[in-house]
Amino acid sequence: MTRRETALDHDLALVFAPLDKRALGLALGMLLAILVGLLTLLSLTLDPAGRVPLVLLREFFRGYDVSLRGACIGAAWAFFTGFVWGWFLAFTRNLVLAIWLIGVRVRADLSMSRTFLDHI
Repeated sequence: MTRRETALDHDLALVFAPLDKRALGLALGMLLAILVGLLTLLSLTLDPAGRVPLVLLREFFRGYDVSLRGACIGAAWAFFTGFVWGWFLAFTRNLVLAIWLIGVRVRADLSMSRTFLDHI
């Protein structure tokens, strides 16, 4: 094997490697928690009149309000929501990739067996 083939094999192994569901869930959850918390705090400091419609998050996150307490509650809800979405995204990607790879292997095996049966 040449260096180029080894590098290609390594790259393909990385492309088809399954995603870690917990890691993606934690990453997306922390991102959304930080985003909701910072947006709430920025809205409190920069826009005390409340022109930014962050109150609409109250419809999705129970207990959320544009306040310091609401920023913590919203961050907790956003973390939970982001974790669930990240976990589900990684699970779905891994499942679809596994089904696709099984289909590719089955087609390859069938094409190999066709030529084998032709020689009998």
